[in-house]
Amino acid sequence: MRTFVIRLVIIALASFGTALAVNALRPSGSIALIRPSQAELAMRDGITPLHLDTAQLYYKDSAILFVDARPASIFKRGHIPRSLNLPEEDFDSLYAGFAAKVPLDRPLVVYCDGIECRSSEILSKKLKEKGHKYIHCFFGGWIEWRDAKLEIEK
Repeated sequence: MRTFVIRLVIIALASFGTALAVNALRPSGSIALIRPSQAELAMRDGITPLHLDTAQLYYKDSAILFVDARPASIFKRGHIPRSLNLPEEDFDSLYAGFAAKVPLDRPLVVYCDGIECRSSEILSKKLKEKGHKYIHCFFGGWIEWRDAKLEIEK
């Protein structure tokens, strides 16, 4: 029995070592062993992730525009005051109107429902592609803002 366990461990270690070597030698680059966080992935795209405490500080600065990526019907039920609604799924049809009001160098904080929602990340990337320079993605979004009992608008 002991010999069997030793052989099993040797086979497992050899398999793991082979897998690591093959991964490292892949022509298209190795696959990360640990998936990067949502914030790390956003930073790779030139988008700065924000946490609630920083979002609160940015909210106090009226030069920074909060952009809600959620659908209009959800935005109407409640949102961060002074934020503009630019639903991610309607970006192509609404962007011209947004661009007419918002200069490319105005700092933006993009948010959606929260950490599970991807709309803010997708919208941030689209805005970056259009040439907006200062984009911050508030991953905690509406849910974290509301749950912290911060000012809301309906």
